[in-house]
Amino acid sequence: MSGDSAGYAWLPESARNERLAHVAATLTRVLFGGRPGLALFCGALALYVLTWRMEIFFNDIGLYPWMLDRMVDGHLSLGVPGELNQGYPGMHYRDGRVWGRGYGVVALALPVYWGLELLEPLVDLRWLVVVGFSVTVFATTALVGDLVGRRRRGLAAGAGLGGLALAGNAWFYKPHIAELSTFAMQAATMLAGAVLVVAVYRLLALRHGRTVGALAGATVLLGTPVAFWATTPKRHTLSAMFIVLAVYAFAASREGERTPREAALLRGGAYACGGLLAWAHAPEGITLLGALALVDLPTAPRNDRRTLAVVGAIGGLSLVPFLVTNTLVSGTPLLPPHFLDPYHGESLAALTDGAGSATSAGSSAGGAASSGSSASGGVVAAVEAVRPLAERALGMYVSGFVALVTEPQRVVRTFVRWGETEKDVVNMFFDGRTDLSVLESAPVLAALVALPVWRWAGRLRASERRLRDAVDPVDLFVLVFALLLVSLYINNLPVHVQGTVRYLHPVYPLAVYGIFRIPRVRSLLVERTRAAVLGYEAGVLLGTPLAFGALLFVDASKGEVVQPFGLASLAVAAVLAVALVAGRYDDRFEGVAAATFGVAVAMATVYLLLTAFVLFHYGPSALPAVDALSGEFRWLALTNG
Repeated sequence: MSGDSAGYAWLPESARNERLAHVAATLTRVLFGGRPGLALFCGALALYVLTWRMEIFFNDIGLYPWMLDRMVDGHLSLGVPGELNQGYPGMHYRDGRVWGRGYGVVALALPVYWGLELLEPLVDLRWLVVVGFSVTVFATTALVGDLVGRRRRGLAAGAGLGGLALAGNAWFYKPHIAELSTFAMQAATMLAGAVLVVAVYRLLALRHGRTVGALAGATVLLGTPVAFWATTPKRHTLSAMFIVLAVYAFAASREGERTPREAALLRGGAYACGGLLAWAHAPEGITLLGALALVDLPTAPRNDRRTLAVVGAIGGLSLVPFLVTNTLVSGTPLLPPHFLDPYHGESLAALTDGAGSATSAGSSAGGAASSGSSASGGVVAAVEAVRPLAERALGMYVSGFVALVTEPQRVVRTFVRWGETEKDVVNMFFDGRTDLSVLESAPVLAALVALPVWRWAGRLRASERRLRDAVDPVDLFVLVFALLLVSLYINNLPVHVQGTVRYLHPVYPLAVYGIFRIPRVRSLLVERTRAAVLGYEAGVLLGTPLAFGALLFVDASKGEVVQPFGLASLAVAAVLAVALVAGRYDDRFEGVAAATFGVAVAMATVYLLLTAFVLFHYGPSALPAVDALSGEFRWLALTNG
């Protein structure tokens, strides 16, 4: 015997069970913030697996599984130009070799790959997915039943649904699995998406209690594009996870009962999220670190030497993978691979004839660092190599802020009504009309209309106190980061192959945080949770068959389906905004607002199911039953449309 059973074998069985229950409760509290967080984690994984397609969504995603295979073999480079048998956007060239980018995204999938590599000889991985899905369905249903005071019903429903899922997938089972690297990348991204949902729950639970946290977590999972991108191994889900974790750590560090040591460790944790995000995607990581420093230092209760040393040490350690990877790939610790010369399949001779500026800068910086007369000379050379990029980045922020004010059409197309953009000739899923704006993707964000902006502005004007007393630091951090992120990308929008404005993906959970920080909306949803749940159920149960049924009778392209759906989402968003505004003057509108909030969340869920099962079904579903049934439906739609 080993573990708890061996250590407590002398105890009666009831005492051992009590000990194990205590350990389980402690782990649940530490990892998930309690049973609501665990329910959200299991529910998120169940939803992601339900909509999981085991293939590559669009072209540049194929780079990451390839990078993972190379990393497993001990290589950071992809090979020598002219000898590669595949090519993707995001490949770069330096010093006779081809490199990838976003190494942090790939490196974080390594533990998942190694675990799957151990399991693959022992079990069919698709069976592992099937059983895992059934277990998460059972766990989610049982936990929700327990939380709402219906424990027995929850257990019975969970056992029924989990058993039905297992039997159905066993009936349709066919042995198929993606390449191990692709499987690992998608599984790691789904885990990051589940952690993101739990982080939102913990953040709002920290500030307003578990009920609000659970509602916010469910809203992010079901009412935003988080689930849409959770099976796509790109940076977007990982970025959103690190950003929300940074906000949570920052908020926890400001809790009054924290000791100075705990507060310093949590502040350092927030900076560590920025450092790790920089490893995955340098522009967004640096943006997070900049926003955090701008808000944290002026509003911190303590900025003594010891505190700053702890914060700086943790933040500095988190940057080590980023700096080491940059040195190995780019030749200088401050130049991310993202800024090296792009590689488009040229031969080595062609590349040698014309070296690009970024490659030359990286090479010269690396040479200076290795052969320079002193370490300081190498540092100066590295800084000089990166200075043009820093100036360019600063210009992007400034021009982005200017565009937000001077280009209303661009702002409206990005946030309200996307419409049609240029067609991506490479990808069959993006015909120029298959992209949605922020509000079309998540109509629930219309609830932000209830923000009491004028009240906050008046408080700022009237206050003569310090910044940390006049403004909530966490709210300020979220606002500053969101503005910086939008300004970073707004000049590149609208552009094709966005889906749900994926460049601004972290904005969705931050906006939900903003919604639940509004006292009126928060109290409305807590007091009228039943109305919101009924609105969600009605939206899904009526909207799903309506959307799917229409495909059986209308011969339409993907864009001709997506654009009307976007208009329907805007209509729901408008009703929600009007109901919330009217609720200020007449309490009778509060029930309408709560129900419409649920319908707005349902719109995102219906869109997820519609795209996963029919419109963007770019590969076999992970679940055999879903694969078989959605295939039959697509055939009927094709023959009857």
